This record gives sequence, C-alpha cells and structure tokens, in this order.
Amino acid sequence: MDDIPGLECADKLAFDSEKEAQDQARVIKWRRDMKLKAYKCRHCNLWHLSSNP
Repeated sequence: MDDIPGLECADKLAFDSEKEAQDQARVIKWRRDMKLKAYKCRHCNLWHLSSNP
C-alpha cells in the first residue's frame, strides 16, 4: 500500500485486511518478541499495527 499524503497514518504500515495485519503481528512477535495488535484506522479505513494495549 502506498502512503496517502495528508493522512495522519500516512507513515504507518497499512494492510488491506485484519487477517493480513494479524499475520504480520504474529511474525513480528516471533522474530522480535514484540506484541502488536491490529486495528482498523478511522482515517484511511485500512488496518495498522499498534503496540498500545
């Protein structure tokens, strides 16, 4: 996904589906032992990852 200029989330990784975001979160957990959660963005309507609970 290309960055969308002007959106608050333009510098974040974006995923088309919750499944894609969750799959990536699992890979990051396995590789870096870093727990992330997927959330749907209110700005772009795509999925991002957050380290905030």
